[in-house]
Amino acid sequence: MELAGLIAALSDPAAYPHPVGAVEVRQTHISVVFLAGPFAYKVKKPLDLGFLDYSTLARRRHFCEREVALNRRLAPAVYLGAVPVVRDGSSVRMDGQGEAIEWAVKMTRLPEEATMQERLRREEVGLEQVEALAARVAAFHAHAEAGPHISAAGRYEVVARNARENFEQSEAHVGTTLSRAVFERLRSLTEEALAHLRPTIEGRAARGVPRDSHGDLRLGHIYLFPERIPPDDLVIVDCIEFGERFRHADPVADMAFLVMDFARHGRRDLGSAFAEAYFRAAGDGEGRTLLPFYTAYRAAVRGKVVGLMHAEGEVPAADRAEALDKARACWLLALGVLEVPRRRPGLVLVGGLPGTGKSTLGRSLAVWSGLAVIRSDVVRKELAGLDDEEPAPSEYRKGIYSREWDERTYAECLRRAETLLFEGSRVLVDASFGREADRRRFLDLATRCGVPKVFLLCRAEPAVVRARLKDRRRDASDADQSIYMQAATIWEDPGPGTRRATWEVDADGDRARATSRAVEVLRELGLEG
Repeated sequence: MELAGLIAALSDPAAYPHPVGAVEVRQTHISVVFLAGPFAYKVKKPLDLGFLDYSTLARRRHFCEREVALNRRLAPAVYLGAVPVVRDGSSVRMDGQGEAIEWAVKMTRLPEEATMQERLRREEVGLEQVEALAARVAAFHAHAEAGPHISAAGRYEVVARNARENFEQSEAHVGTTLSRAVFERLRSLTEEALAHLRPTIEGRAARGVPRDSHGDLRLGHIYLFPERIPPDDLVIVDCIEFGERFRHADPVADMAFLVMDFARHGRRDLGSAFAEAYFRAAGDGEGRTLLPFYTAYRAAVRGKVVGLMHAEGEVPAADRAEALDKARACWLLALGVLEVPRRRPGLVLVGGLPGTGKSTLGRSLAVWSGLAVIRSDVVRKELAGLDDEEPAPSEYRKGIYSREWDERTYAECLRRAETLLFEGSRVLVDASFGREADRRRFLDLATRCGVPKVFLLCRAEPAVVRARLKDRRRDASDADQSIYMQAATIWEDPGPGTRRATWEVDADGDRARATSRAVEVLRELGLEG
């Protein structure tokens, strides 16, 4: 049966042996999941992608059975068995009697809101949860199967082949999910890391460090149930079953997936906390040296596979668009992990009221840290067809400084920032950012692009501002003292959505001191050497 016809048939509640109100369908690049009442059924797509082969019914049945057996290690109550999909007259039945036309993994349906990914979005994940997760993963690795046949998959030749395969299988995606510049730079950095780490990789394989691991440790595969007694309070699902060379690996290659995923969701702090807790629990100080390489490798794997999903015609348009964003973020994240701080892609916002020194600081940082500058005052004049320094004074919120023009200006700055980030650039946006909504749009862009972010908020005493605005000559900004006073009355302080990314800079004094403070912040965030 063709995949599209099977999806349509299994979307019918009548296809199931138990009461179902409605069937929800979710797709990945390699499977289709049917959420039907209290159960979830996963069907594997008839694909041969090189790194996996589901091309025959017999192979799909085999890998359904393997998926059940392997995932019972961390989620025994979830994986119920491999069940047949059969014809029943002109209909199709899940888990019915008769000759199987397809196979599915039957699982207990878990609430999506309980995933660590969703809990993170709701700000329900902190150090306590992260450290508990690290201890659980370290214990899983300690007791996972090991041996010569598993260690063989952790040898340098296999590790290098897996890493290079990401680039070979993503060449066709260049220009769509990643730019040529990012592709070539990341491939070069990957080869450098492989050469440097070869002795460590080989030594750990020789000592039997590799384990039969999970292979796909992502926040969306981890469920937290704080009301349950351990170990049922933490459930991990959906390990790799289709290829031993992806599951048989150094434990660092496994846990690095979570470090990557925390970063991709904008919580690099929690990723670092998880890594530290994991290495303490595992007693593996040497493993720290491998973490950047394996984090970048996992990001590249994710960029590749969601890029494949973006290219699949049967995937709904909205899901394909989401896959495109995720793929781009993963490739940029991979580059950033291996890149030296002064070349690492990132987004720096410099804001504050008129006259607080934000543009002066922006120019200094551009020279010091090699940031491409997008200045809203210049963009606004360009949109109006004016020269940068051509005066266009008007009353507050009038003319080219109306709310409508603000929206146009910020939208264009956002578009230019996204274009530069796609190319792997380091971007600084100089604007007032007086509204919380505007800050959120840009900080969300950084998260969506998988790059570090910061909002540098310039502060200055009113007397200093008055003197600066009075002395301002030949500048793209038309703000004067009256504009400053009116802007101050509607200024919105950073709220919960942006406070974590906000660092204040005292711009009362000389430029060098403010620049030094800003550079310290960039260094702490890994954007400066």
